[in-house]
Amino acid sequence: MKPIVDTAPDIVRNLPTVALAVLGGWLFSLVGVPLPWFFGSLFLVAGTNLAGRPMRGPRGARQIGQIFIGATIGLYFTPVVAAIVAAHLPWMILVAILSIALGGVGAIILWRVARVDSATAFFGNVPGGMAEMLAQGDRYGAQPVPLTISQLTRVTIVILSIPPALTFFGETGDEIFIPFAETVDYGGLVLLLTCCVASSLALYRVRLPNCWMLGACTFASLLTVFELSLSAMPRELLSAAQVFIGIALGERFERSAMTSAPRVILGSAITTILMMAVALVLAVIIADETDIVATAMIAATAPGGLAEMSLTAAVLNLGVPLVAAYHIIRIIMITLFTLPAYRIIARLFLDREDNPA
Repeated sequence: MKPIVDTAPDIVRNLPTVALAVLGGWLFSLVGVPLPWFFGSLFLVAGTNLAGRPMRGPRGARQIGQIFIGATIGLYFTPVVAAIVAAHLPWMILVAILSIALGGVGAIILWRVARVDSATAFFGNVPGGMAEMLAQGDRYGAQPVPLTISQLTRVTIVILSIPPALTFFGETGDEIFIPFAETVDYGGLVLLLTCCVASSLALYRVRLPNCWMLGACTFASLLTVFELSLSAMPRELLSAAQVFIGIALGERFERSAMTSAPRVILGSAITTILMMAVALVLAVIIADETDIVATAMIAATAPGGLAEMSLTAAVLNLGVPLVAAYHIIRIIMITLFTLPAYRIIARLFLDREDNPA
């Protein structure tokens, strides 16, 4: 019972952060910014932190946002869409392999530019889940502050460039990629979200990466594949997810850390731009080969986080299940092969000189 008792004062204590984030989302929605609730909450919370007034979101807000996104994605997995996603599996594996390889190349660049140790350079660059890479880096003695800044720089550059660019070139949806459930039934919605939470908790107990989103997505996908419908997801919950994810990212912008590592930011920016360039080429090739619109494939191959890119696809209607599947396969393969790749790259390139000139 203690966590429940502790949660109530935590929510009350951090309500100003939520209020500020909602205000930011509302202001951004007035001027037509893409993903307004996400970017509005991110900018105001991050800006306040960088101004020297630390802000934190309520405990569990990020996980709630991920569950909302996962349930939204799952409702797209009709039998037809599931077949399309399965047909893309070889491309997904190729994108994942290249992501790991580019993480290694980026590690060498960051190692030379920022003069950090090999573990920090490698785990700071691999485009897996931020929390998972931080945990793996800690296991191998990486420096926590540069590692966090490197991952944060990558995600920030991607989300500040990809969604606005996709919006500029037009929101290109596809009539195949539409949710199976079209009507909101509040009784069914409560049951749907309850089962999604239970599924997420089950994956959390076995320590699966991105368990909150994947658990909700798995349950909703199973319903949709078998053409069972409980409820559609209200757009308001997707807006709430934007706010919660924006808060979670914005609160990581700590003034002391961001001002103390300009070389890390520079090195991470260089590697992120390289990854995005390769992802763009891959997106165009895959789109041409599979007849899927290029904008959807750009979101699918971008080196951003699962939550952020899935959210982008959901809001802009860009082949949501396909985008999510690409990022899920990438995370699975990175989880399986990151450690062997780190040992090889560190032995061949990084550990020869632990203090690069």
